[in-house]
Amino acid sequence: MIDLVQSHLVAILVPCVGHKNTNSMAKFYDKATGITALVAEIRQRAVEKDEMAKAVVSHGEPFAYSGWTFVGRKSHITPLQALDVLGNSIGMTPPEMVFGENQLLLLHEASGVCISFMAVEALSCCHFKAGSDAQQLKVTMARVQSATSAYVDDNPSFLSSHVVSDEVKELEISYDWTYTSDYKGTLARVDDHGVANTTADAVRVVTTTERIDFEKLKVREDILWMEDVSLYEDELHDHGVSIYSRVMPSGFYVLARYWMRLDNVVVRLNETRIHHVFGKDFLLREYTAKEVTFDTLFAAGHPNHMSNYTNIDTFQHLVPTKSSHFEKIYLH
Repeated sequence: MIDLVQSHLVAILVPCVGHKNTNSMAKFYDKATGITALVAEIRQRAVEKDEMAKAVVSHGEPFAYSGWTFVGRKSHITPLQALDVLGNSIGMTPPEMVFGENQLLLLHEASGVCISFMAVEALSCCHFKAGSDAQQLKVTMARVQSATSAYVDDNPSFLSSHVVSDEVKELEISYDWTYTSDYKGTLARVDDHGVANTTADAVRVVTTTERIDFEKLKVREDILWMEDVSLYEDELHDHGVSIYSRVMPSGFYVLARYWMRLDNVVVRLNETRIHHVFGKDFLLREYTAKEVTFDTLFAAGHPNHMSNYTNIDTFQHLVPTKSSHFEKIYLH
């Protein structure tokens, strides 16, 4: 696993060389502009076609069903010059692999209510909230005075005698260096001209006691459309955000997941689930934040080798929930 602390320090101390920005890249970094641009593309394609596809469609093509339009955009890793622009726009050093042009968008045509997922918004949620008690994850690192490897090999006692007491490295930055994000998607309302309004009151959202019916989701149905979109991650897949969605005859389901595994330290799993039953005037959105230290897992008798924790799906049931939030998103 790549040392996240070390890689982040290097990224901060050795900033990217600035490059001239291009409009083609910058338009995806503003949430309102990004949604508006993708909606315009959807509608242009609709004009060019006699009708939208009514079954599984080719990758990247919009899919229309039951009054909704779904589209997933997938592209390459954001290049260096555009990554500079993205980082400056949100005030942070971005992670190793950002898919700045990737986007998932779900649009309710009658009301204009739109749900979008994009990298810049997910990363923006890594900033600590004002007034919160969130703190940087502190990782103890042994500080060793410099010495050549040959000298250490010849003098094994040198290493132990020159290790200074463990110190806690704490970065003085305003965002979580592990890129922990509580991103739940970007809500907007698209007007008749295709312009997205992303203000807080654009879409009505209320807290609810109603829950997603997972038994209903277990019923076997045809998958009419599906997409899996990555927003950002590291090279070894030890942290990142990905969005999975599927459309069935009865409705659609979205799972947005942030995961992070810091070897021998902690596991985090933040998940947003969205479910809509076609014909109803609302969607249900559920958010859960889970976390557990590896010391806790080991003490409970679970395997103590990191190879057992490479796939979050195989051990997520061991990670307890720290917080949860349940919402109803109205379509009127």
